[in-house]
Amino acid sequence: MSDERRLQVEIVTPDGSVYTGAAGMVVVPGIEGELGVLPQHEPLVSLVAIGEARVQAPDGTWERFATGIGYVQILFDKVLLVVDQAEQAGRIDVARAEAARKRADDRLALRGDPGAQAEVDFYKAEQAMRRAENRLKVAARL
Repeated sequence: MSDERRLQVEIVTPDGSVYTGAAGMVVVPGIEGELGVLPQHEPLVSLVAIGEARVQAPDGTWERFATGIGYVQILFDKVLLVVDQAEQAGRIDVARAEAARKRADDRLALRGDPGAQAEVDFYKAEQAMRRAENRLKVAARL
């Protein structure tokens, strides 16, 4: 329908824009759960967690993205998702994500080793594990 309102969506990372286009609906991974956005949404700024962002194209198909932490800004019919990383589901390198999960798992396995505690940043290892698992989960939905 030509008179139907659309969202203008942009997904941005430090490396640049990952997605720009019109959408009927956007779903982002909020820190307290998923946040669905339709046209004419009230203005809102919210933190987003590592998860899957979904954009419904005007033809009804869904684009899926594995996204990192950041925020979403909603201004009526405009949605700006700013995250530290985002990958479109069809472009996720599954072998690379598996290798990243294995590296993170190896680092986290050293948690009980007193010698490793001074050398391994367990917070970064946990975040790497979450990002890798998220990428694998999003890629598996295709």
